[in-house]
Amino acid sequence: MGNKGQRIIVTGCSGLIGSALCERLLHEGADLVGYDLEPEGMLKSRGISGEFPVMHGDIRNVESAQIALKNADVCYHLAAISGVEAARNQPLAAFNINVQGTWCVLEACRLEGVSKVITASSNHIYGYQSEKPVREYQRMNQLDTYSATKICADYTAQAYAHNYGLPVAIVRNTNCYGPHDPHTDHIIPGTIKAIMKGEEPVIRGNGQTKKAYLYIDDVIDAYLAVATVLPYKRGEAFNVSTNHTSVSNLVEIIINTMKGLKGLPSQVVKPKVLSGVNDQNDEDMDSTKIRVATNWKPKHTLESGISKTVEWMMEKVAV
Repeated sequence: MGNKGQRIIVTGCSGLIGSALCERLLHEGADLVGYDLEPEGMLKSRGISGEFPVMHGDIRNVESAQIALKNADVCYHLAAISGVEAARNQPLAAFNINVQGTWCVLEACRLEGVSKVITASSNHIYGYQSEKPVREYQRMNQLDTYSATKICADYTAQAYAHNYGLPVAIVRNTNCYGPHDPHTDHIIPGTIKAIMKGEEPVIRGNGQTKKAYLYIDDVIDAYLAVATVLPYKRGEAFNVSTNHTSVSNLVEIIINTMKGLKGLPSQVVKPKVLSGVNDQNDEDMDSTKIRVATNWKPKHTLESGISKTVEWMMEKVAV
């Protein structure tokens, strides 16, 4: 276990990916410190709240971040306002936290001499592309508020690598799902919860948009894998993705997974398609780079990941 004994800082430790990463790092024996404005969040859901120190701090404060990063070997920077709609509804906070917060964390890492820094980007940044599958070098076109902030953060990380030699790498992972996800407005947990309640699952667009969906454990594997190629791959970005599918097909997989399960309504209703306006494009990210550099590959199919998520939600989530 390569993380045993290493002092590792995780910003945004109480989020979906952050809490899962912390759970894994604890299991591997890391000297773990969390950094977040929310002291518990999904750490409590995972049963690891209180298992390691969590510093209550704002990533926009360099001095505060420096205190957390003292003697750190590795920093995973995951803290952000995440989600397209959340950022759209609070643009000033999104730019402050996602952009200023990133340069403050990177500056603190530079000042403290952190050996490895991994920042969280997004699959949303690419937008429309004429060349597919999309490689890391292609232009970042998407301009909704969330994507714009993540594009700024990516360039900031690359600037720190270029100008100061900071050993930082960027992870652009696709849509992440799995147990403990509180975002029931997201398509996978939202569909599962609707079926549990005997309601129609809702597809906001026309259902034909194609995206990739990656189980949380596979996303964590990718973050840990990227850390192994630093400092040699400093300033580089890595797509983390898998096969893409349409939203309609995704919902059908969830419905088929839940058919006949004990405790569910006897008849599963068909999804309600709203055909609303959607500024998100089809996604087809090429993850060859991380697969070649680290041998990473997903261990879960969409069907097996959905099955695990359904099992957890039916046991833990009230309707």
